[in-house]
Amino acid sequence: MKTQFSDLSKAEQEKIEREYHQMNPAEFDDLMSQAETDTTASIRLPGKLVETLKVVAKLEGERGYQSMVRKWITERLQQEARLALRLSKMPLKEVVAVLEGQLTK
Repeated sequence: MKTQFSDLSKAEQEKIEREYHQMNPAEFDDLMSQAETDTTASIRLPGKLVETLKVVAKLEGERGYQSMVRKWITERLQQEARLALRLSKMPLKEVVAVLEGQLTK
């Protein structure tokens, strides 16, 4: 996971800021055009679930529950992608057997 700017020491933050301020505008534009962008997504969750997520995030040392949920979703998607890749290389009968085994767990 990438280090958050706010997690860096004050000296490290100042060094990075100096580097950005010394860039010419074209270099800065190129760097910013390569930056990853996030898409805002909204999901409605029951209030009790959100409160529980906040408690778990605090216990796990996360900044907030949303970053923790984002991490959980990413981890689960990676698991599902690996499973889908393995299944795509199997004969159909084997895929059905694996999926039936997943459903009975």
